[in-house]
Amino acid sequence: MMRALRKNLDIILIIVVIAFAVTIYYGYGSYRRSGRAGQAVAATVNHTAISFSTLDQAFRNFLSQYDSKTLSSWDEKTFDLLRRLVLENLINNELLYQEARARKIRVSSKEIETELEKIRAQFPSESEFRRYLEYQGLTLSALRESLRRELMIQKLTESLVADLPVPDEEVQKYYEEHQDLFTTPAQYHLLRMTFLSREDAEKALRRLYLGEEFAKVAQEVSLDEAAKKGGDIGWVSEVGLSQEVREALEKVKDDPRNVTPPLKVGDTYVIYRVLEWKPREVKAFEDVKENIRQYLLEEQKRVRTEHLLAELRKKSTITISEALARTTSPETPAPSETPVPSGTPPTADSEGEAE
Repeated sequence: MMRALRKNLDIILIIVVIAFAVTIYYGYGSYRRSGRAGQAVAATVNHTAISFSTLDQAFRNFLSQYDSKTLSSWDEKTFDLLRRLVLENLINNELLYQEARARKIRVSSKEIETELEKIRAQFPSESEFRRYLEYQGLTLSALRESLRRELMIQKLTESLVADLPVPDEEVQKYYEEHQDLFTTPAQYHLLRMTFLSREDAEKALRRLYLGEEFAKVAQEVSLDEAAKKGGDIGWVSEVGLSQEVREALEKVKDDPRNVTPPLKVGDTYVIYRVLEWKPREVKAFEDVKENIRQYLLEEQKRVRTEHLLAELRKKSTITISEALARTTSPETPAPSETPVPSGTPPTADSEGEAE
């Protein structure tokens, strides 16, 4: 389990950061109070404390994304590693906040209220919103402070690429080198019958050739769940089909009366009829170039933020609780390697202190 986990460590790190970014607005109100007397300290960043209470809340938010089956498959070492990675992201966030303050980055009350309204809009009513704040142990003033903090960090990271143009040639090159991202595969709306033997499949095929309706035959003799719907399995991308099946569908796709011969799929035999189909489509460069430009800019912001964090860590005093340090895997990447949120690659479906 741990070997597989560490093999995909970069992905896990990104998941942790993105998850944390999503929960920041709802769980960060306690962060600024982390150094209060009586709270055990998980880490300090230039004398600012991060409490175990804050760490545990962030870790619970992260774990809430997974179902019980996934969580039960992880061993104690996996949980320890993930908890430590969440802490590393809390540390990074604090470093970026401190740097934003040092650069005197400012956030207006209007900007804070705009973000607050976005959060309010996610709840069906004001009372539900207030109830959620109460459940999280947050006051409105604490939430506003959290928003101010995160907006300061956002402005800091955006300033790192404020003077960085993304040339058209670079955008064009990305488009040409990643055509798969901008391609929608061919899709088929299919009827299907499934059998355990070729003989049974051929019997059903003969009934179709004699004029019986596909839906009627499927309901009577097909073995898969789609039989209840007359064999209708909806739209299927060609990506999930074998080469043999794709070739058979290609031959019958233009005439909805035609059916494929029995095809061997795993341990079964299937017969398909194509009701409709959509050809493979490649998005035009003009339609996606701005998405690509934004993605490349976000990637540069991620890289520059990583570099900034590496510099901040070198000149900062960071201490971590001995209890947490002991659980850290020797294979855990150095703090400077911890990534920050990056943009989502564009695809064919992509169309300071308060004043």
